[in-house]
Amino acid sequence: MNKTVLSISAFDASGATGIPADLKTFQTFRVYGAAVVTAIAAQNTLGIQALHPVPMEIVGQQIEAVVSDIPVQAVKVGVLATAANVQIVASLLEAFGLKGLIVVDPVLYAATGEPLLEPSGVPLLIEKVLPLAHVLTPNRREAEILSGIPVRDVPSAKEAARLLHGKGARHVIITGGGFDGPRAMDLWYDGTNDHIFDAVRLPSRNTLGLGTTFSAVICALLTRGVVMGEAIDRAKKYLAKAMQHPFQIGKGKGPLNHTVPM
Repeated sequence: MNKTVLSISAFDASGATGIPADLKTFQTFRVYGAAVVTAIAAQNTLGIQALHPVPMEIVGQQIEAVVSDIPVQAVKVGVLATAANVQIVASLLEAFGLKGLIVVDPVLYAATGEPLLEPSGVPLLIEKVLPLAHVLTPNRREAEILSGIPVRDVPSAKEAARLLHGKGARHVIITGGGFDGPRAMDLWYDGTNDHIFDAVRLPSRNTLGLGTTFSAVICALLTRGVVMGEAIDRAKKYLAKAMQHPFQIGKGKGPLNHTVPM
């Protein structure tokens, strides 16, 4: 475990999403996880009761504290909460030279519908963060907002991926969780070709943190030198196992079991 990945996201009190999910995933995939908290979510399996953004000065101090001491090989960006946090994170990633392997999970809404980035932060995210992304992993709704076009099916997802690549992201993976139908299809666009990763949609209520965990797996595996296509395939297989567990946690959608062996 000699590679360090820095997660910049919100702290979820339930442990299902955000930084707790990232750190569990990094541990499973044998990279060391450090974390910068951008917001504190009073959250459980039923939803988010409150979201308290961390002031941008403290976000910046956390980033500086980590990178001044620990070599960071990759960064995963998740919930940023405020326009000010978008600005400081983008500025410091550039200032500290952390522009190599950055995986951006552009979290705009929680799975239960609560907004996780204030409206004024969205154009800043497009302008400042997308050009830094080696990998961008929006779901269908996020792809619509960031690309500016409706995304309803594979052809429209391909067009959205091209538009997002044009905004600066080198690789775009539009995840299939937001599409209807019996298949879970993820679309990867590498700037030249489209690649479809297709699997049966599994019946499970343990789906909290799917998007967060998917991008964390991608980040961890790329950090370890795995090529993109294999990383996506392994991430999908891991998620299929992680959501198929029998134990019940909470009264709503259950979290994944991040400790499933791989």
